[in-house]
Amino acid sequence: MPAAVRRESGNTSRPVARRFADRFVDLAQARSPLCLGLDPSEDLIRHWGLDDSVEGMHRFCQTVLEAAADEIAVVKPQCGFFERLGPGGMDVMAKVIRQAKSQGALALIDCKRGDFARTMTGYAQAMLGDDSGFGGDAMTVTAYLGLDALRPVIDRAAACGAAVFVVVRSSNADGHFLQKAMHDDGRTVAEALADSITVINRETGEGIGHVGAVIGATIDAADSTVLDRLPLSLVLAPGVGAQGATISDVKARFGRAAKRTLPSVSRAILAKGPSVAGLRTAIRRYRDEAWAANSEQ
Repeated sequence: MPAAVRRESGNTSRPVARRFADRFVDLAQARSPLCLGLDPSEDLIRHWGLDDSVEGMHRFCQTVLEAAADEIAVVKPQCGFFERLGPGGMDVMAKVIRQAKSQGALALIDCKRGDFARTMTGYAQAMLGDDSGFGGDAMTVTAYLGLDALRPVIDRAAACGAAVFVVVRSSNADGHFLQKAMHDDGRTVAEALADSITVINRETGEGIGHVGAVIGATIDAADSTVLDRLPLSLVLAPGVGAQGATISDVKARFGRAAKRTLPSVSRAILAKGPSVAGLRTAIRRYRDEAWAANSEQ
């Protein structure tokens, strides 16, 4: 389903895709804000009784998307699980993205790239936009080399109506040592990063910006204040399902930001395969929970 376009002021010949945030809001109302993580890991593929091969991976992904049909707002392929099978696996990921988009979903590539600016230009060209190598609507990144190093990705996202989700407060406990480290001004690394994201979004237009944040759904009350620093960001919230968080937890812990949140579920849904009916039942369960939580905000 092609994205609607608007025209740049002063230039009637160059179409600009609608922003990811606007498209997501529409889909959240029509389909719920649920984000389906697509993780074709070796253990899940074998759990389905398939060979851990490019063919098995492709069959796995096609079955999941058949079950998802037109009921999911966002599909999030986890790049690492595709990359592990080399070029064949990456070809499957490209096909998965095309199929998800043909079903009307947004494709968020979970690749968590983070490098120097010159290299990030290459990643941006590979991942973001209809004219990119993989055609993603959004991607995840990390800012360990500094937020300025991510500028090529951020700028490309702004130009093509895509989004960038920066890891701010992850769901894995090992990351908390770095994310909670203190700056001289008393802010944690996560808080300072959130503040910088908000500055970028404020500079690039009104409403929700193209730079989002990854905040684990497992965040506790003491750390949830970082969300108050992200009033102009969509929030990707992994950790629902197998990592222990629930949709209700996201609603309770994320407060006002819950309305702008993409709760992400992977294994808790994927483990219900290879039955299309089983997958669909799980998808609809989480979809309906996310829909209800979103409408109650």
